[in-house]
Amino acid sequence: MSIVRKIILGYVVLIFIPVIVFGYYYYTQIYGNLTNQFAESRQKILEQAYANMKTDLIRIQSIHRMLQYNLYVTDYMDGVYESDSDSVYAYIRYISPIFTQSLFANPEIESLQIYKVKQQVLPITDRFLDISLLEPQAEEVSRSLKPTKGAWKLLDPGAPETSLVYYQNIYNNNITEIIGVLEIRISSGLIKKFYEAAGVEGNWRAFLLSEQGVPLTAGDVMAGLDGETQKLLAANKRRAYIINRKMIVNQLDIKELGVRVVVTGKVDDVFHTVKRKEIVLVSTIFALLAALSFAYYMLASTITKRILRLARHMRNLDEDNLKVMVNGPDNKDEIGFLITTYNSMIRRMDELINNVHRAELRNKEAAYQVLQAQIKPHFLYNTLETIRMLAESNNDKEVADISFWFGKLMRYSLSSQQDNTVLAREIETVTFYLNIHKMRLQSRLTYEIDVAVDVTRIACPRFMLQPLVENSIIHGASTLIRPVQIRLEAKETDDEIRIAVIDNGAGIPPERLNAIQRQLSRNIETRTLSEGEGGVGLYNVSERIKSFFGGTSRLELASEREEGTSLTIIIDKRTAKKR
Repeated sequence: MSIVRKIILGYVVLIFIPVIVFGYYYYTQIYGNLTNQFAESRQKILEQAYANMKTDLIRIQSIHRMLQYNLYVTDYMDGVYESDSDSVYAYIRYISPIFTQSLFANPEIESLQIYKVKQQVLPITDRFLDISLLEPQAEEVSRSLKPTKGAWKLLDPGAPETSLVYYQNIYNNNITEIIGVLEIRISSGLIKKFYEAAGVEGNWRAFLLSEQGVPLTAGDVMAGLDGETQKLLAANKRRAYIINRKMIVNQLDIKELGVRVVVTGKVDDVFHTVKRKEIVLVSTIFALLAALSFAYYMLASTITKRILRLARHMRNLDEDNLKVMVNGPDNKDEIGFLITTYNSMIRRMDELINNVHRAELRNKEAAYQVLQAQIKPHFLYNTLETIRMLAESNNDKEVADISFWFGKLMRYSLSSQQDNTVLAREIETVTFYLNIHKMRLQSRLTYEIDVAVDVTRIACPRFMLQPLVENSIIHGASTLIRPVQIRLEAKETDDEIRIAVIDNGAGIPPERLNAIQRQLSRNIETRTLSEGEGGVGLYNVSERIKSFFGGTSRLELASEREEGTSLTIIIDKRTAKKR
């Protein structure tokens, strides 16, 4: 049998008949499949909206921790202050800023109040109220709460605009006695934002059901649903979504509020365009099948052989076989052009393979630059300076210092328009970085800087030292309980400058040490090491050192298990840049 007949037979058996059968199956199943897909996508949107709202609720609940673990708040409510003047002073100086900050960081909050239990505590009208003013229902909720637990309640769930309220008890410093009840009222905007994120717009509707399946919204909200769907919802069936010929119903439990949200929409609103074009689509399919059958028969015999030949050549193509395909001078049609282009592609493959590594480095650099461009540096600097000034005004030297160091780091990271600096600036930045980690690790981290080089005249790439110091902190100091010392020293000889970052931390296991050393000695990137293991970061620093300083400049690594690690930058003075 000729290849043309084989192609025709294959077309009929593999394409024509399956298309006809599939077309029939398509029109019997398409609406169900597409509806399921659409309902699943709507369910994912609903779940994502719930996740976003859950994040907002957790953020608002964190206000309780700020109040519970603030000694001034608990002392105030426990009646520690003997005079009203002491109470007013503590409120104005230490407590009021907490309320102000909480309201500023959470614009959804309508009111933030604490109902005090002890009568001798001075009441402040808008913040601290007497427990007798607490609503009976809220008081009952408070009595049922366990320590460290709070409760969300819906206010007027049947109203057009539903709001929330959060209650949680505040205990004394020993967590032995309830001294107040925290009440946070949330505006209806939070629920509205949840509905908008869930796609409730146009003809899509949303309503709430109780845990028993009873509608909480006023009016007959389930009137538009068929009887079977209403029974499923009322029977508290936990199906993610319900589909019938007319309606799509998605539902999700909101555990924090003890309710179930139901979102409904009509199937016709989703597929009305498909239905209108159904007849045209069927006619077009049959017409195309007839036309393609004839055209396929006419063209197959003239193009099949060349296509198969090209396919065989492509199947045999690999890194060890990059031979071009012979193309006759008379083959000037589209397939001939395809073969010519294919041959050009093969010739370029060697160049592309060699350029892959450099392209990856450029992509990483470009991604870093894009990330930098997304930040508004001046706003960040001003904010950090404001934090530092507030800390100094409150005599909090540690916060002021860490804000100053972090601001210096961010300014150095974001404000420079050049990729290089001088070694003095790099060492200064590393000092700020070490100060911040010293503040965090306290006595577990000490450092020493010994520079015997004129670092003001040595040019270097930015962030050359910071990854090395970070490596010592993350893999040395942070993983151990015992104190760890990091030493940064810079020395020079007649031929080279040596900058070493040395720690007495945990060291590197021999297998990983050998792998990283092989990576640094070769000019290829080891794929078996992940970012978290430090190998890729050290490799990038090594490549930047080689590229910037040239000559025999390099990065060397030495380590012994439980003894420590040494990272040494060796700069060839013959090729080093100076300022």
